[in-house]
Amino acid sequence: MSPSRKHTIAVFTACVAFVIFGFSFMFSSIALSIAPTTVLLCFRFTAAVLTLSLVVAANALVGRIRGKAWFSFSLRGKPLGGVLLLGLVQPVLYLVFENSSIRYTSSAVTGTVLAVVPVICILADVFISHETVTKLQILCAVACVGGVALVETGGETRISLLGFVCLLMTLVCDVGYYVLSRRASRQFSPLEVTFVMFLMGMVVFVPAALIQGHGQMAELFLPAIQSAPFWGSVLFLGAYGLLNFANATLTNSEASLIGNIGTVVSVLAGVLLLKDPFTPLQAVGVVVILVFVTLANLPKKQK
Repeated sequence: MSPSRKHTIAVFTACVAFVIFGFSFMFSSIALSIAPTTVLLCFRFTAAVLTLSLVVAANALVGRIRGKAWFSFSLRGKPLGGVLLLGLVQPVLYLVFENSSIRYTSSAVTGTVLAVVPVICILADVFISHETVTKLQILCAVACVGGVALVETGGETRISLLGFVCLLMTLVCDVGYYVLSRRASRQFSPLEVTFVMFLMGMVVFVPAALIQGHGQMAELFLPAIQSAPFWGSVLFLGAYGLLNFANATLTNSEASLIGNIGTVVSVLAGVLLLKDPFTPLQAVGVVVILVFVTLANLPKKQK
């Protein structure tokens, strides 16, 4: 497969992942009206680990019957330190700090600050990964920050010292995910990386949910089990697998820039499905994001 075709597939895969992430914000808000955060995360990661375990088991069975499995999956003998660190950073620490920042900081401030991630990823590409970064990518990253700020225009601007610290740590974890995921892709397949990430999430959030639900298990867990929208929000976690696949090819700055599509999708989902207001400034912001994300990911020969 040619490098340009591989890059195109990776861009498409990342776009699909962030479209899913964009819808997940809406489904998560519905799920969180049914059950606490720890219960949602407990179900999400347990369902994800069980699903991937079934896929891996089926793959191993096919390998024994046919002599050749569908795909390669083996963590044995590989250096797990880096991928375990990845799982700790994302999803565990990222979700802890993100939920805390949302609690103490308005969504408008959170969304705008997190839009700076592609800019920081450009610095990480240059100084850590030693990737080549173009002037166009820098321009697009800065423009997307402005686009997200326009999309968030009109929202409440509330921030506290604790909220700022949590938001800063969320930013660090987000950038760390792109850097560590790309490094892990050199020795692990996307499925192996995703499995470890989900396993780390389950190991942390299942005990957290059980501790919170001590003495009131039925009140916390039964409404979630019986809710179709809740289970819908659980299934959206699969986007991580697509993003890990894309990160094996894309640079940190390319992948993080595409992440702004998630902001566009979440806003449009709110407008179309939840009847949220949509202003002309937000429309301009959406156009700015889409234009500059597209420019940043044109095939290199067209730049």
